[in-house]
Amino acid sequence: MSNENTGWHKRRAVIIAVASIAFVAKLLLALKTYGTNDVYTYERFGLWSRYFGAELYRIAPDLNHPPSVLHFMSSILWISEHTRLPFHFWLRFPGILADAGSLWLVCRILRARLAERSVFVAVLFIAIAPIHIMISGFHGNTDPVMIFFVMLAVWLAGDCENAAAGGAAYGMALCIKIAPVILIPVLFLSLPGMRKRIAFFAAAAAVVVVTWSPYIFDDPSAVIHQVFGYKSSYGLWGFSWIFRQLANVSPAFGWINSEYSRFGSILVMGAILALSIVMSRLPKKPSLYTQVGMIYLLFFSITSGFGVQYLAWLTPWVAELGALPVGLFVVTGSVFLLVVYNYWTLGMPWYLAIAYPWSSHQYFQVLCWLSVVLLTLAAWSRIRHDREFGLLRYIEKLSPSLRWSAAGIGFAVLLFYPAFVHMRHDRLSVSPSYAEDEALYTEADATQNLATELARHGRRAEADAVQHHAEILTAQAQTITNELAKTQPLRYTLWTPENYVDASLDDYNGGDFTQCIHDATESLKTRPSMPAAWNNISLCNAELGNWDAALAAATEALRIEPESDVVRENLEWIAGEKRKQASGR
Repeated sequence: MSNENTGWHKRRAVIIAVASIAFVAKLLLALKTYGTNDVYTYERFGLWSRYFGAELYRIAPDLNHPPSVLHFMSSILWISEHTRLPFHFWLRFPGILADAGSLWLVCRILRARLAERSVFVAVLFIAIAPIHIMISGFHGNTDPVMIFFVMLAVWLAGDCENAAAGGAAYGMALCIKIAPVILIPVLFLSLPGMRKRIAFFAAAAAVVVVTWSPYIFDDPSAVIHQVFGYKSSYGLWGFSWIFRQLANVSPAFGWINSEYSRFGSILVMGAILALSIVMSRLPKKPSLYTQVGMIYLLFFSITSGFGVQYLAWLTPWVAELGALPVGLFVVTGSVFLLVVYNYWTLGMPWYLAIAYPWSSHQYFQVLCWLSVVLLTLAAWSRIRHDREFGLLRYIEKLSPSLRWSAAGIGFAVLLFYPAFVHMRHDRLSVSPSYAEDEALYTEADATQNLATELARHGRRAEADAVQHHAEILTAQAQTITNELAKTQPLRYTLWTPENYVDASLDDYNGGDFTQCIHDATESLKTRPSMPAAWNNISLCNAELGNWDAALAAATEALRIEPESDVVRENLEWIAGEKRKQASGR
């Protein structure tokens, strides 16, 4: 056996060993935790699709997934009903497998460069990345599966030169999420010849039509409107966060924030189209893998919408940039996710995470975003000038001991210690706060809502059966609550932020507006970024005639959740009532 083959087998063994550690960690998280509220949202979609079919796209305003996902969720529901493992495990298991598949594809695509120490270490960073351990093992979403199919499409169409097979894989990615449409320009321009382009996109279209059936034929307008009309949360990442902060500091910058929130997605697509054209005309045309990676890096640098699970989109594409920028992104991204998930779960041990905008953790978001910007500059320097980005060249000249020492001190001071402080602050005094009973209560509520919707449609027999199931879930949740109360008596006195918000709503409906403000304020002590709490405070202050306080609270609610029509309508109503009161005086 040649030295080259021996070296390859050793490197492969190390990668497999490191990836196996991450694989086991993901499995344990999937088995021992529930995940975020995305999990029961997916379960609700799968359950409701059994009863309403394509009509669900008109009933559920938050359904923005392709119809094929409803088939996927129904299958997972069926598996969970016929095995001893629950839905929340089976939802995450495909993502865990997809991560392994994506890593295998990275190694296939970059095999010739794995002999480079920097690239090899970068692949190890990706293999063990806590970013993927938390997203695939805990979060509960389909992003890792989508990215696997995108990578498969790139490998088949680019490395294997099989346009039809690549198109079919790309179609499968569009069956998971519609987000890969941002790659259409680079895919079209990178494929050589019109015949291969037609084969690629025809295969993709065929897969989409088959897997989106019958929903796409039953109600095409509702499906297209919901799937393509989806917008990610604005103001949580990168430039959108900067522009929102500027608008909060000075009204003079408000127009920048407003225009970016309206036209940011168009700007992103325009930039992606321009970059795709530029890369297609370079004298030394980059590989399809490199071009797609560059598109994702540009997207993450300037996107106006963001969700933490999107970070899973990026890691498989950056390995060829080397250990330093990849390691920086993996560390900053992992710490960012750690503090956010810990905030959502109210501290360790994790079980259920209720996702809200994070207001006190933007420091970690900024560091993660800046690492992405550095990756983007490094990738473009390699593509355009075939050399390392200037800052990276300077750092590479330093001795390894100095680099590692500086990195260790920098991470400890700028990341690890601040993260430790935030995580201590975010933890409630009694744990588990969000345990299995909370998840079951939420599922019971969703099932109860399904029974109500069925009854509204005149389907009484089905409504009664679903109602019975909701009662069973509620009884199971109560049993778990009682058991936890025996082992943790203080749990009866511990209120989560959601408990306080629910109480404040009850206070409002009961006419006790002062107590409503008190309970909503208590919620904000743990979750300062809960728009529902700020909204309740604004409404109650309005009822008490405290118009300035009502307007301030409504403005804060809109700042946190600018995409909410309810919040916006309440702010407009309060502002109008305040003007009426002022003119009356």
